[in-house]
Amino acid sequence: MKTSTRVAIFVLVFVILSGILAYSSSIVLSSSDAQAISQGMQGIKDTVVGIFENNVQIALAEFIPGFGPAFGAYSSYDTGLALAALAESNPSSGVSGPLLFFVLLLTPIYWIEFTCYSLAVEESISLIISLKNREFRTAEWKWLLGSVLFVVAALFVSAGLEVDLINFLK
Repeated sequence: MKTSTRVAIFVLVFVILSGILAYSSSIVLSSSDAQAISQGMQGIKDTVVGIFENNVQIALAEFIPGFGPAFGAYSSYDTGLALAALAESNPSSGVSGPLLFFVLLLTPIYWIEFTCYSLAVEESISLIISLKNREFRTAEWKWLLGSVLFVVAALFVSAGLEVDLINFLK
């Protein structure tokens, strides 16, 4: 597959996943739903290893051909709901879910993580195409290996930045 095709798929996936995140961050939740989602988020350890494990599990699932794009969309939707719940469960802050989304856009964490998730989904799609075209053994396995290594390394860096941000905000 041409590199330009991969880039086009990646950009499209990035825009779609970001759009899903933006949309779901604007969903108005009931107080009980917001509290339930907020409590569920507390299960993720705010350590580098805890955040890294969570994000790598998401990304590795997104590499699975066929399943990856659907899981990526679900994961983006769920993350947006978490932003909406965070805003809703802290009404005194005066912050909305969409505002949290826009603040997130200002952080390198968003750009690193969504680049990784988009790359994983793009590779999931590319794997299907390469298997159809019988190109996996000749070229695609190299793209897959390089993509997985890049995603794991970048998500480790992102987890460190996320922990630093969490500690700064405490």
